[in-house]
Amino acid sequence: MRHITLASIALLVSLPAYSEPTSIDMYDNEIGFDIVRDGEIVGHHVTTFYRKESNIIVESHMNMSITFLAIPIYTFDYKSVERWSKGRLSHLEVAVKDGSDQTKISSLPNSEGLTIKTTSGTYKIDDPIISTNHWNIDVVEKSQVLNTLTGNINQVKILNKGKERIAIKGGSVLATRYDYSGELTDTSVWYDAKGRWSKLKFKARDGSTIEYICNTCENQS
Repeated sequence: MRHITLASIALLVSLPAYSEPTSIDMYDNEIGFDIVRDGEIVGHHVTTFYRKESNIIVESHMNMSITFLAIPIYTFDYKSVERWSKGRLSHLEVAVKDGSDQTKISSLPNSEGLTIKTTSGTYKIDDPIISTNHWNIDVVEKSQVLNTLTGNINQVKILNKGKERIAIKGGSVLATRYDYSGELTDTSVWYDAKGRWSKLKFKARDGSTIEYICNTCENQS
């Protein structure tokens, strides 16, 4: 999903993958980021993981507020809940408040895959899908992603750009950078040696640079 507004953080869903239990276990229940716009913290993102009976639940929440002379001039709030069952995404609920605009996206299982419902219509996906919100490194092997802000399927190439030392809160980590191209551009994401999401960077529609700086990652300086 890219870019509806300044806050379109490229939160993606990809087709198909089955390693989500490993990805969830490596995060120790939560990962969090400060959202930085042109060097200033303007919001926060938190993704939490827990198990409920035989299901795995992944909740993501992002909020951002842009101010001018201490007066808020733009706000953005994103929430999603993913339910995984038997290695597959079985339910997805997304709610977006973009200023005064509100958008909802949802999915429910059907006999062949998932039914995706958006503000513009409903359609089916036959193949299993994996909702990442960037937390699942399996997305780097995919060529199709489901934009979780628009509900559209985008064709992408995700290129490995090598290892870099990146800043986190209180230190740094060594992580591999991946750049998006195709229908999603100006987006880069980093994963550490264990495959954990460590950073996100993209260009907003107004030309500003948005970065996710991890505030829960382990310092490897």
